Amino acid sequence: MKRAYKRLVSDTMVFAVGNMLTKLMQFLLLPMYTALLSTEQYGIGELVNNMSELLYPLCCLGIYEGVFRYSIDRDSDPRKVLSTGVSVAFALAPVVAVVGIAGYAFTGFDYTWYLVALCLVTSFKTVCMQFAKGLGKTKLYAASGVISTLVLCGAGYLLLGVLRAGIIGYLLALILCQATQLLLVTIGARMWRYFSLGSIDGDLMRRLLRYSIPMVPNALAWWFVNLSGRYIVLLSSGIAVAGLYTAASKLPAVMNMLVSVFQQAWQIFSAREYSAADRSRSFSIVFRVYSALLLCAGSLAIAIIEPLSRVMLSSGFYEARLFVPLLMFGAVVNGYSTYFGVLYNAAKQNRMIFVTTVVGALSNVVLSVLLATEIGVWGPIVGSVVAYSIISISRAFDTRKFVRIEMDLPYQVVGLSMLLAEVALLSIGIVHATVISLGLSVALVAFTIVRYRGLLGGATAIFKRKG
Repeated sequence: MKRAYKRLVSDTMVFAVGNMLTKLMQFLLLPMYTALLSTEQYGIGELVNNMSELLYPLCCLGIYEGVFRYSIDRDSDPRKVLSTGVSVAFALAPVVAVVGIAGYAFTGFDYTWYLVALCLVTSFKTVCMQFAKGLGKTKLYAASGVISTLVLCGAGYLLLGVLRAGIIGYLLALILCQATQLLLVTIGARMWRYFSLGSIDGDLMRRLLRYSIPMVPNALAWWFVNLSGRYIVLLSSGIAVAGLYTAASKLPAVMNMLVSVFQQAWQIFSAREYSAADRSRSFSIVFRVYSALLLCAGSLAIAIIEPLSRVMLSSGFYEARLFVPLLMFGAVVNGYSTYFGVLYNAAKQNRMIFVTTVVGALSNVVLSVLLATEIGVWGPIVGSVVAYSIISISRAFDTRKFVRIEMDLPYQVVGLSMLLAEVALLSIGIVHATVISLGLSVALVAFTIVRYRGLLGGATAIFKRKG
């Protein structure tokens, strides 16, 4: 188990470096986008991008989920796993093209073909990326993300800053970024060694689909939780306000990065260690460390929102800073749902991960629509926080059926309460809100160190030992 902890930390560090560099470059892209695109152009471009995130799991029936989970099993044949998974994606590509033709004929939407291309490239990229991660090629996984984001930066500057291609340039840059990552991981992992028509296995295909298909509606439901607010704001407050909301939702990327880093390493760790006799104890230790980092990082991120917004948002978007604290808090709450969601994957019991997400999505849409009529753009923000809370709490209780996690509820209550206090201070805009919030952040870190000093000592002892 000590080696497993070390491997978890090693994988986390690899993903952290890759994600940190990627998010840093994406942060640098935000000022460029907001400077070179109007609020209306940026809003439309991002809505198309978000739509692709909604649709690409449908384009391959979420087969990448099964490809990852089965490629990590020691008794699986990686040739059969990749060949079968890719064959499903290839078989569905013509269907996607036909749906695109029908969609264009019905709506006349000018950017339909960019949406179709983005969905298809993202589908194949995700299958190959998840396979590489399942094989343990974490460095390749992380490096490909960094390099493709560099391509996104260069293409974005060329198409938007030099050629002034507007929305089309924005979408072409996104497509090129996805295609670059697909090419990099294909070459880096030598995917051709694992693919052959003779390795396509009908029985394995049924098992992959049985595992993956429940994750498709789950992904759709997450889209409603994460992104439906933008469309509700668009309909209730107009495209300019939707652009502000979209820009504000980009700043919690720092928390989403932390959660994403953990999720990628946690998926590998939990799948490998799920059969261990002491999994409840080891998973509980991981939860306490993760939640402490999540709350402390969230507290600091909320505290520095004011100066961060001055740097990241141009004058036309600066008003969006008021929406960021509660969005950031929602990202923290979402971090809890991610931890418990991975437990379903490890146990290969995906039905309830879909059910919990759907309940949260329905709550989000209903609350967002109702509140948007009363409090405008704040309605979808409150709705998303409530949805994340419902999903996290329901998963925490439901996963106790197959693994019991000791969560240290008093610590969670104290930490979340301090974050809410920061949110209130910054959203109201009282004098010296940033200074007070930083003080609360320091207090939470000190409280965490004192409460978990034994855990910190044990971790230090483990990593001082060899082996």
